[in-house]
Amino acid sequence: MRTFWRLLVALILWRAFAPIISPRFRPPQEHPWRSPGRTVFVGDEEFVVREAGPDGAPMVLLIHGLAGSSLAEWYRIGPALAEKYRVIMVDHRSHGLAPLARDRFEVEDLADDMAGVLDAMGVGQVSVVGYSMGGAIAQAFAHRHPHRVDRLALIATFTHHPEPHRFFRAVGAILARGWERLTGLGTPEVRSTYLRWTGAVDERHARWLWEETHRRDVDAGAQATLALLRFDSRPWIGKVEAETLVVIPTADELVPPAWQYELAAALPNVTVVELPGVRHEAPWTHPDRVVEVISSFVG
Repeated sequence: MRTFWRLLVALILWRAFAPIISPRFRPPQEHPWRSPGRTVFVGDEEFVVREAGPDGAPMVLLIHGLAGSSLAEWYRIGPALAEKYRVIMVDHRSHGLAPLARDRFEVEDLADDMAGVLDAMGVGQVSVVGYSMGGAIAQAFAHRHPHRVDRLALIATFTHHPEPHRFFRAVGAILARGWERLTGLGTPEVRSTYLRWTGAVDERHARWLWEETHRRDVDAGAQATLALLRFDSRPWIGKVEAETLVVIPTADELVPPAWQYELAAALPNVTVVELPGVRHEAPWTHPDRVVEVISSFVG
């Protein structure tokens, strides 16, 4: 027991007084895509919007996943799509440079945020591409704002979290929040280390990835995770009329392919493309194939 209290006191002192030390990265280090943003207001909330591609080209809205940001997840996809399309990227609530939301919210609220951003930009109909959590947001967007969707592309996503996965992931999110509050370490370190370890991110972008991943608030991040775990599109997904593409990485370790096939089976107007042997991080590891599939579908 005495050892426990000593460790606890040491941890408290470390958290209170120790300097924050960032890792050193081997030079040269560079930003992978210097795509500047501008802000728009949705009500009283200010959102950062990044745009690329020729004016007047067909518009594509890219919606990123959980614990990421628009730049961090689309920096290999966006530039290639921007050769043909007008690409719009938004950091959604509690991610990247977006407003923090430490109170409860739902995925449907994020879909309404996207619609509000497009309204503020004066943009009407777009093709919507959602990856992982972004795929859930894209589903809700197509359901709640069907007139805004030209075509819908869903990558590595699902209709819901079946039990017991939902329960255990919710418990994990709450424990992770407590650990991050206590130690200051957690999701950003794990995420950036994993992407570098798998080779999904080039080493010359490691410092940028570290900094981008650390644009995160512990409590806001936990609320986003819990919102995703509550998401369930089964009551209405069969009513989504937009022509839809479902891209399934067949070796996905975070969203089991069976969940993705279930989503595809529920959609009334769907095309399925499999990425054999590809894991969840497809936008990083297989950007050329993802761009090819999206471009072929959007037209």
